[in-house]
Amino acid sequence: MWRVTFASLTKHARRLAATTLAVVLGVGFTAGTLIFGDTAQAGFDETFARTARNVDAVVLAGDKPLTADQLTAVSGVAGVEHAEGRMVTSLPMLGSTGRPLVNNGRSGYAVSVADDERLRGFDLDGRVPGAGEALVDTETAAHEKLSIGQTIQVLDKAGTKQAYAISGLVDFGVSKTYSGLSVVGLPQSEITRLTGETGFEEIVIRSRPGIAQTDLATAVRAAVTGATANGATVKTGDERRTDLANQATSVATQFTFILLVFGVISLVVAVFVIYNTFAILLAQRARETALLRCVGATRRQIFTATLLESAAIGLVGGAFGVLAGIGVSYGLPLLLNGALDAGVPEHSVVLRPTPVLIGLTLGVVATVAAAVLPALRATRTKPLAALRDLPSAVTVSRRAKIIRGVIAFLIVGIGALVTRQGQQTEDSETATFIVVAGGVVVFLGVLVASPLFIGRLTALVGLPASRLAGPPGRVAVANARRNPGRTAVTTASLMIGVGLMAMFSMLLGSIKETARDQLASHYPVDYVITAVRDGKTGELGRIPAAYSDQLRQHGELAKVAVVRGAQVRVDGKTLHLGAIDRPELLPQLPAGLVDGAIIVDDKQPDPQLTTLRTAASGDTTIPGAGRFDGLVTWSQLAKLAGSSDGSLVLVKAADGVSPVDSRAIIDRVGSAYPLVEVSSVADLSSGLEKAVNGLIGLFAGLLGTAVLIALFGIANTLSLSVIERTRESATLRALGLTRGQLRGMLLAEALLMGVVGAVVGIAFGLVYAPLVLLAAFRDIHPVIVVPWDWLTGLLLLAAVASCLAAVLPARRAGRGAIVAAMAD
Repeated sequence: MWRVTFASLTKHARRLAATTLAVVLGVGFTAGTLIFGDTAQAGFDETFARTARNVDAVVLAGDKPLTADQLTAVSGVAGVEHAEGRMVTSLPMLGSTGRPLVNNGRSGYAVSVADDERLRGFDLDGRVPGAGEALVDTETAAHEKLSIGQTIQVLDKAGTKQAYAISGLVDFGVSKTYSGLSVVGLPQSEITRLTGETGFEEIVIRSRPGIAQTDLATAVRAAVTGATANGATVKTGDERRTDLANQATSVATQFTFILLVFGVISLVVAVFVIYNTFAILLAQRARETALLRCVGATRRQIFTATLLESAAIGLVGGAFGVLAGIGVSYGLPLLLNGALDAGVPEHSVVLRPTPVLIGLTLGVVATVAAAVLPALRATRTKPLAALRDLPSAVTVSRRAKIIRGVIAFLIVGIGALVTRQGQQTEDSETATFIVVAGGVVVFLGVLVASPLFIGRLTALVGLPASRLAGPPGRVAVANARRNPGRTAVTTASLMIGVGLMAMFSMLLGSIKETARDQLASHYPVDYVITAVRDGKTGELGRIPAAYSDQLRQHGELAKVAVVRGAQVRVDGKTLHLGAIDRPELLPQLPAGLVDGAIIVDDKQPDPQLTTLRTAASGDTTIPGAGRFDGLVTWSQLAKLAGSSDGSLVLVKAADGVSPVDSRAIIDRVGSAYPLVEVSSVADLSSGLEKAVNGLIGLFAGLLGTAVLIALFGIANTLSLSVIERTRESATLRALGLTRGQLRGMLLAEALLMGVVGAVVGIAFGLVYAPLVLLAAFRDIHPVIVVPWDWLTGLLLLAAVASCLAAVLPARRAGRGAIVAAMAD
């Protein structure tokens, strides 16, 4: 049987090529994700730990910054070669527009430049700054198109602009602290002059030769007992690098887990293709199997030989899949960084044994598992089958159909019950997970039931082809319906890929429209002007009252309101209270807001205060500021938290004033107040559009592998069907069917399978996407949007791609000689 298996593989190598390719693609994506995970991990480890490079011990500040006296004490510890204090504080840097460079409203950082280059927490391209010079991080330099020798401007603590020439560019790698924010490197004395900061965020230490890190850390800990009393910690350099590496692990693991989900989807689709291939091949080789039974082969030997054949294909496909995975690992960072600006660091590919072994194992296990049922079916072949012609169509008994229908009904019913349970769950995150789980079960039931309805659906979809294409069209529909089980398995892989694409496009489109609706309902203003947040602490700054006063002097701006928030202790309870000096700008606010009263958040229990009377409960959301525990009058908040300027200004333009004119006024007034950030509803909507489109592109790219595997499955099914129907095709040719009509018949058959698979997948997405949305966003009543343009595009793409997949099988069928084929 070993020789029989080998002979079968060599004889049917061309027929098994598409199956092997499906394994390669399925394993390639999964193995590539694992290789990418190891590579990304190494890149994150390297970049995250860059700030602790060459460090033998470190003192990390606690509740208070570390002082110069503590730096002196550390420097005097026996075994310390050199110690550096690192200053890190907020310092707004101005961009090319003259406004501060911010990310999520936060300004950038100033960091001190160590004298000892080995203790600098960054790579430097250029030289350390001298008088009137500064360093700039590479990310900001690329964004602002800056280079060495150019000039930058920063704002000191008084809001005065200070100019510096760029002497070098610094690279922190991927840093949780600095990524996305501007970073300016300056001498410690200059940072103190600009910001008033004198303390250190950490003290990094390099030891003398021969001193153990643990001994050094113990000695340093004894020298800074006052600092440790305030929460400061002393760690060895290895411990610090391990902490940073653990932060990197969490980041890399998130990416890897998400990508593995799509890898599993691709592998599941590949299993369908493999199953269908073996089912067709073994049906075609029924006479060959029967002859083996006649010469003494047992059922067990037939079963074992089939599984050995599948294992060989899985091993070869897995090996090439691992090689393909190396290429995938190169492409995933480009996809993630391009679509999501994920910041995955560049690093040479890390190839460890684990992804290789997993890839090979998955290839073998998936292929063997897919071949088990066809192999069992092959063992039922009787020896007498070698003496008669075998039917090309499969007849399924009524009893088998009823059993299949009952099983499918039970599975769908269980999935529906799980989905219903998810809809009744209060926690939105848990509810979403349960609804998705229910959807998976329902889809499994649909796959089980598909042989029962796929024939009728194919006939319905094929009506135009039957009427317009004449006999070739009718034959194509009949061929697609002849073996509904085979057609169902062939289209199932396409159902999965297209169904998920349809679901994600509907989910993301609805999320985008829901966010727009929320913007329209919660932003009854044209502009939200916020104070820039402190880069280090994240605390909101304050907007001088003169700024809003100047805006109110312009008649083009109909309404200008100032907002303030504060943490207040009232009747023993800590509440986040807000106030707006022009409440009429927010029409959703209930009436009755006066001194001594509070409007409480209707999403939380009434705090039942005695100091403040509850006037009403309602939506306490203020655009740009978020939701408060309660809203009080401006004067009432001043009594509770003291007088202060606001941190937010809301502006509504007058009727008839264009956005260009109103924005020009705001920018002109704001030129004297650089520490404010202006956002319009149009800006927010545009950013949302870009983010959602990026996610749609990302999911389409990730699911594209599954769709590609499904198309190989269609091509493989048609190729094997062409061989199976050789005599039938020759008969049709003898009856007058031309080569072109025969090719067109096969293309139409592929088109039907592609369209039917896409229709079922899209229908499932249309049903379950709204259910997932309602579970995830039940508190805000999401807007359900059906992206008909996307869904139409998916349907057309499936149709065209299916036809392209059938081109080679159709050409092969058209080349056959009539007489030779009929004599076969």
